Amino acid sequence: MTTNLLIFLALFTSSQVFCGLNNGASSKDVGGRKRPSSGLDENIPVIEIRGEGAPMSSAQIRHLEEMDNGGPLDIKIEKTFVPAKCPNQAHRLDYVTFHYKVFTEDNKKVFQTYGTGPVTIQLGTGMIMPGLDKGLKGMCPEELRKIRVPYRLSRKSKSKVWKNIPNDENWLIFNIEMIEVKPFSLESQFKFLDLNEDGKLTKQEVEDFQKKMKKEFGKTWKNEDIDNVSAASYYIKYFDSNGDGNVTEIEWLKVMERDQKMMDEKKSKEKGRKRDPGIQWILDFDNDGIVTYKENDEADEKFEAGPTVLPTESKDEL
Repeated sequence: MTTNLLIFLALFTSSQVFCGLNNGASSKDVGGRKRPSSGLDENIPVIEIRGEGAPMSSAQIRHLEEMDNGGPLDIKIEKTFVPAKCPNQAHRLDYVTFHYKVFTEDNKKVFQTYGTGPVTIQLGTGMIMPGLDKGLKGMCPEELRKIRVPYRLSRKSKSKVWKNIPNDENWLIFNIEMIEVKPFSLESQFKFLDLNEDGKLTKQEVEDFQKKMKKEFGKTWKNEDIDNVSAASYYIKYFDSNGDGNVTEIEWLKVMERDQKMMDEKKSKEKGRKRDPGIQWILDFDNDGIVTYKENDEADEKFEAGPTVLPTESKDEL
């Protein structure tokens, strides 16, 4: 802006010079050559006019980008390499293992997992920023993608896995290398929850799983009034068919299959989040597949009261 104004002033001054010459202004003899005089007082100082203001904030820049876009910004995906064969495409609830390099908008590298080890997460369960959760879907093992994530989809809680990724960039650029895609199954979900791999879940183990999700991935309860102890107690009672205080894989599978059957029958159209197959499975109190805002808000009170839908199988059946 300053440069344009200075050019304008220069042109304006020149026009005044030639305008004065055309009006019959006097000239001076310098080295035998005539130099036109503008007829103006040459002692008047030149004043530089600046049109600069305070720099725009990041929020203002994002607002202008969204106005130019016609609405909220979304991720941008560039498939840089796609393998000829794809045995498993990544879908919601699948377990994916990948490497990444992350750059700021001005192409400054922030962090990479090469050298530290790849990341493994379960898609669609809140273990990763929304933009990557969306951008990783459909990827195949060995596929390479460049995913540009706007500010509104890059927000996440600080955690061990994501601590090196900034929260204040307008855009983050991820170069992704997919290592493995493991399809979801109820059996694999139980193994994911079974931290000590002993084939059963205890109240302490459920508490530890919640702590691990928060520490490593920043995943927490949306309702801040929920505490891990009451949630773990409710969870064990919900799945413990024989009442011995532990949940075996057989007990867990039977209850999950029962709930999925109820969900298929109801086919809810309620607004909310899809049911999480982890510890937060117990938030869907009416078993319709959707955790509504009301269910989430009332969860702490219901956890204290205990499950209203109990395992139906008897000890003899197990």
